[in-house]
Amino acid sequence: MSTRRSDIIRFYDTRFNTDHLLAEYYKGSDFYNFGYWADNTRCQNEACENLMEKLLGFIRQKKGIILDVACGMGATSRYLLKHYNPSEVTGINISTKQLETCKANAPGCAFLQMDAAKLALHDRVFDNIICVEAAFHFDTREDFLREVCQVLKPGGQLVLSDILVNKLAARWHPRIPKENWVTDMEEYRELYLRAGFKHVEVVDATKECWKGFYKHLWSWRRKNFLAGEIKLPAYAKMILRNLLAKAGLKYYLLVSARKA
Repeated sequence: MSTRRSDIIRFYDTRFNTDHLLAEYYKGSDFYNFGYWADNTRCQNEACENLMEKLLGFIRQKKGIILDVACGMGATSRYLLKHYNPSEVTGINISTKQLETCKANAPGCAFLQMDAAKLALHDRVFDNIICVEAAFHFDTREDFLREVCQVLKPGGQLVLSDILVNKLAARWHPRIPKENWVTDMEEYRELYLRAGFKHVEVVDATKECWKGFYKHLWSWRRKNFLAGEIKLPAYAKMILRNLLAKAGLKYYLLVSARKA
């Protein structure tokens, strides 16, 4: 197992299972993403559900078999059950610990431990594939796109949210392969075309997702700091970590791509 992959597993396992304040912020939903912040969005859990609706809105006919790539703690798979039967949902993740939580969150769905860039799945099986806020971690994103194109049925659709970082962040971030850096959105779109997709739609949702999340999170953290729930050393680390994230993040994108 690569050092980067081990670091990703350790980072998210620790964050999801030991950060009780973070769990409180997400209202125990087991969602852990930026979400989509509309004007009337009240909390992070609602923003995460909004993001799922935005992505699923790309899929006109929600039927057949769907693959949830990097399914986290299973909140995304659980949300898919609003539209799919459990037998129609498969989730994959590289963390065995997270997969155990997935099984509790979305009973009846199939969950497999698997690398998104090296799918051990049959070709032309899935009608749709969803991946929420994870492709920037994959080693590499382009390998992932080729793999999912293989396991999609002809005419099948991939929908995802993804993050593009600037060149410095791509070079130094321990959990983002430098090979995933692209110069702009057009080069990013070309990755999908090279992988065999067509009708690629890329939507810049940086304002609604990343900026909305950042604004709301810091309001919540400041409130907890002033109430004494977050101590000064931890608060200072949060400030530094998030300033670095703010400096490195270039775009937050929503994508729909259909297999040729």
